[in-house]
Amino acid sequence: MECQAKDLKVVTNGKTLLQNISFKIPNGSFVAIIGPNGAGKTTLLKSLAGLLTFTGNFIINGKPSLGLLKDKKKVPFSYTPQNFSIPVGMTLGEYIMLGRASRSNWFFGESQRDYDAVNVALERLKLFPKAKELVTNLSGGEMQRATLARALAQEADFLLLDEPTASLDFARTIDFLQLIDLLRKQLGLTVLLSTHDINSIIRFADYALVLKKGKNIHSGNLNSILQKNFLSDLYETKLDSIKDKTGYPIFYAKNHHTQTSPNSKEITLSESND
Repeated sequence: MECQAKDLKVVTNGKTLLQNISFKIPNGSFVAIIGPNGAGKTTLLKSLAGLLTFTGNFIINGKPSLGLLKDKKKVPFSYTPQNFSIPVGMTLGEYIMLGRASRSNWFFGESQRDYDAVNVALERLKLFPKAKELVTNLSGGEMQRATLARALAQEADFLLLDEPTASLDFARTIDFLQLIDLLRKQLGLTVLLSTHDINSIIRFADYALVLKKGKNIHSGNLNSILQKNFLSDLYETKLDSIKDKTGYPIFYAKNHHTQTSPNSKEITLSESND
């Protein structure tokens, strides 16, 4: 599913949150939305989802759109916010079934097709053994996979994910991104994912939307922004990089050296045997 935007602008309570946002995303892309805090990443995802009103042009498959929520029957999509509520007293299977709400007949209840879709999603995400467990008992990584399973049960073509790895450790982050990338390739999904973890996302994403102060300063191939000068300007801090054994760059912030008066004590980090 191809989507593009031209001069998107979001104004809320008289404050401009986004402006001059333009991009063209090919079908099946894995898009990393990056930028410093307050850049507008969440606002952009909410706008594309149809949860915030915007001006400008948003086009999906060649047709104008006011947001995916308003085109839900035409464009199956799933939006996972940064902070989502975990329902108390609900099993994992019931939680995944929520993804079928837009496709089920509320009068007749769930059909066999609904149950089949849920089971397939649970199997794909390796969650079937936990189908009868309460979602409140799941780990953070399992809960993130559960949100993906719900999106698959919904038969979404377009995934909007707002910092889904923020609460995961490094290993679980790589596992989760690898899983998204695998599902994208297998099912032909288009994925837009916001993140602060550049070092992880560059292993999987192929397209980047870079935001700063509500403006789009880059949209295009992700590899073209993997430069320490560009990223240093973006985050307004001096960055350097090294390459790992596989050739991917690892960016890190340089130490800030500050002058101290003769009578002040310089605080340094030292090795410890603790």
